[in-house]
Amino acid sequence: MNIDKLLDVTAGTVVSTAEGTKVNGTVGEITEEDIFVFTPERPIKIDPGKLLKISDGKDSILARVLSQNEQGFRLHVESQAKPTDERRQDVRINDKIYLDVRLLGHAQGYEQALAQALERMRANKLIIDSFLKGKYGFPGADEMLYTRETPVNQAIWELNRKLDLLIHMSLADDFKQLMMTIPQDVNISATGVRFISETAFDVMDYLELGMILPMIPLLFIRLAAQVIRVKTLTFDERERYSIVARYIEMDQETRDDIIHYLFRRQRELLRRRQDLTCE
Repeated sequence: MNIDKLLDVTAGTVVSTAEGTKVNGTVGEITEEDIFVFTPERPIKIDPGKLLKISDGKDSILARVLSQNEQGFRLHVESQAKPTDERRQDVRINDKIYLDVRLLGHAQGYEQALAQALERMRANKLIIDSFLKGKYGFPGADEMLYTRETPVNQAIWELNRKLDLLIHMSLADDFKQLMMTIPQDVNISATGVRFISETAFDVMDYLELGMILPMIPLLFIRLAAQVIRVKTLTFDERERYSIVARYIEMDQETRDDIIHYLFRRQRELLRRRQDLTCE
């Protein structure tokens, strides 16, 4: 999406680096989809590939430096999906899910907290996988369920997820606590999620997400994510924030589980709309 659809570029913009350097400037030419030129008010050196926060004073987005020339910096608006992602990961739906969001760290000094969180998620998943695969086996693990969804594969997938759910219900306090919360409206895909928050997270913040997806059986997932977009909203004279976060370092099995959920829920929602139309 072009930057002029995300920010008020007529109001002037501020670029911030992860190290805390800030510079005012203007958005000039929008050359291609998601690509634009930022002209700083003073000389500044930023290497290609660096991530920057771009703000109009109210809303913020994440952009990557492509190159620098006499006009300024050629930047690319970061999105949930990366150019190398496959088309099936572009599928996104609006749904209500149980969601827990915790701040791991800001752009500076996040490394240790992120590493600890990822290690904790991997350790938790290892316990579950060792139980499922070690005791019950894991037939069909190499098959893509969303493309080869035979009755047998579907039954195997559901059995494994039910065992997963039982382990979480027995062992995971955060699962029990999350089930006691109110489901939240989200827009979710296999690459990221958009949600409404009362906390003013900042672009480039790192988050830990706990999600229970509405399936039978319920699907409990822990993920790390980076905030790539923040939009300020006003409800009943109170400010809230639309947060777009992109998953990071997600394993393939978790990605496949989310894709499986997306296609399954998409079919359910379509059938529900068709039923309402027929009434």
